[in-house]
Formats: sequence, C-alpha cells, structure tokens
Amino acid sequence: MPKPLLTSGQVSILLTSSIVFVFTLVLFLSGYVLQQKTVHSLQAAIKPRLPKPLPAPKPIQPPTLDVKWARPVGGRPEVDETFEQYMAEQTLNWNRLGYAQVVREHVELCSAIMLLGDLHRLKSPAKRILLFPRSWLKEEDEGWNPELMTTRRLLRTAVRRYGIVLMPMETIIDGADDSLPSSYSLASLYSLTEYERIIHLQGPGMLLDASALDSLLAFSKSEPMAAYPATPERKDLSTSLLLVHPSIEDFRRLKDVRASKPMTDLDLFRQSFSVPESLISKWSLSMGNVIYESPSLRDAIDGFNATIFEEATAYVRLSDPEIPGPEYDVPYYDRVAIRPNNNEARAVWEKLYERFRQRRMEICGLDLEVWTKPMLQAGRTDEA
Repeated sequence: MPKPLLTSGQVSILLTSSIVFVFTLVLFLSGYVLQQKTVHSLQAAIKPRLPKPLPAPKPIQPPTLDVKWARPVGGRPEVDETFEQYMAEQTLNWNRLGYAQVVREHVELCSAIMLLGDLHRLKSPAKRILLFPRSWLKEEDEGWNPELMTTRRLLRTAVRRYGIVLMPMETIIDGADDSLPSSYSLASLYSLTEYERIIHLQGPGMLLDASALDSLLAFSKSEPMAAYPATPERKDLSTSLLLVHPSIEDFRRLKDVRASKPMTDLDLFRQSFSVPESLISKWSLSMGNVIYESPSLRDAIDGFNATIFEEATAYVRLSDPEIPGPEYDVPYYDRVAIRPNNNEARAVWEKLYERFRQRRMEICGLDLEVWTKPMLQAGRTDEA
C-alpha cells in the first residue's frame, strides 16, 4: 500500500524544526569563531614582546646629555637582523635575564614598583626583581606602624598584580644597623647569581619604551659591569643604568671594599671597576635616548620636537636638583621657576611629572608626599 502523505501540520513541524536546527547551527558556529578570535586576541595581548636585535656595530656619535642630544633627529635606527641574532632571539632564556630595583627607604618603594609595573605593562619578557631590606619583614612589637603597613601592602601588590620577584637583602656590611638606608648597597645586585644579566635603572623616573632596554639586556655580552657613561668623553661611569653579570666572587670583593671605609655606591663602583672598560659600548646605545636626565630638557634649543623625543627615548630619570623628587608635592611657583623655557621641552617636562603623579596613584594608591621648601637662606637673612 502507498505510504500516506504528510499532513500540512506535519510538514509545518518539519520545516520549523529544520529552520531551528539551521539557526542553532549558525549561532553555534558564529559563537565558536568569535570565541577563537577572542582567545587569539588574549594570547596576543599577554604574550611577551621579543626585543629587536641590537644595531650592527658601526662608528656612531656616543649619546650625550648636552643640547645636541636634547634634540633627537629621529626615531631609533633600523637594525641589521643577522641570522645569528635571529637565532639568539629564539633561544633566549628570559628566566635568566631581569630588571632589578633596589630600595632602601620606604619612600622609594612606590617609584620602584611603578618602574617594574611599567615593564609589565609594556610586555617586557624579562624577570622583574625588587630588592628591599629584610628588616621590613620583621614583626613589630611597638604597635601599629602606618608606614610599614603601607610598605607591606605595596609589596603584596607588586607580587599579585605585576609578578614581581621579591628579594629581601641583607646589609652590605655584616652586623650593620639594618634600620639605616646607608647600610644597603647596589652591590647587592651581584648576589642575584641565578640571573645571567641584570639591568638596574636609577629612579625615580618614567619608562616610555622598554624595547631598546630589552634589546640591550638580551644581546649584550655578560660582563661584570657595563655602566652608562657619566660624560660624553666616556671618562667616568654613572649609576643611571647598570648592566651587570652577578657572581659570588664580585659580590664578595665589593663587600670587602665597602667594609674598608664608608663610601657611596658610585665611589664603590669607581674604585672596583676600571673605565672605560666597564662602560656600555657606544654602538649598544645607538637606539635613541636610552637614558635621559630631566634637567637636560632645560638646555633644549629651537627645533626640539616633543613627539620625536618621546618616540626616541626609553627612560627619563626625574632628577631636578632644586626639588626633592617627583614623589613630593612641590608648590606651583617653585615648579615654574625650574621648568624649561623652550615650549616643546616644557610640555615634555610637565607631562612627565604629571604622568608620574597619575601612575603613583594608579599603581600605589598614594598621593604625592608633603614637601616644605627649606627656609635656610631666609633664616640667614633675618639673622643678618
């Protein structure tokens, strides 16, 4: 017998079911595609940024902090990506390379975390290390200490939000007073022997671009000391930027020198490492303004371009000698008295200080410290 034909109701049900199935399938496929795009976007967002190889060695004018260097002529030069450097980029062990900040006073802690936090934001693949006095971890028996409580809150933030490695450090001289900032030294960087190379940037300052510093860290030779030159003539070193290869031998040697007599870290390094052998090579610094000091903005000449400056500068140390630092709330008229005269340079200078204030609040939840201008000169005038 012939099969009975479907009724109109059954046909309607079949059509409806087919339509629902097709739309469900389309929605599933579109959702899957969207999910994959989102996953790839997140992976790209959190993936560390690999540095470019260093420029090929060639004669260049060494970076200076005079008026000529205050006016960059362009962005970073194109690099010669040789096969050897390309392979080195693929096999770098970033667990053995790091940026380290050394803090000795509570007021320095936020600035150090800001710098390491900006390295995290700019997706530097290197480790981020914070050295601080071990005494800050001791239990206090004298009651509530608001400064210490803030410090411990910031240390927890450093680990949780920015993946910073905390390294409690001992005094540079055994048995020294662990409550004094002078009892600690940058020489403690040499105790980090689990790392092949370490970069230390002198703070406080603002990190504008980490790519040049990452390249310097990744592709430099491992030397006991490679310091930023203090002068264009390369006759002295500074602590603005230190690239060190930690070792127990150098750490012990520095401890012995430091124990012989009181001295600053700069004097300790001057006495322990010869110049110019212990300076960063000229061609390694050919990627723009790797390090820049904020007072040099006052020397800017006509033609200074703020946009080019920011594009070609990696790190600006805020170190105007008339004020205690960007962590302090300096009265408006005192800031006006020291800001650059050049309009473009003034805009950069003011922007850097304002950005520091904003990042301090965003990262540390702290407003600027109260500062009272010293009245020593006025007191002498009254006495006279």
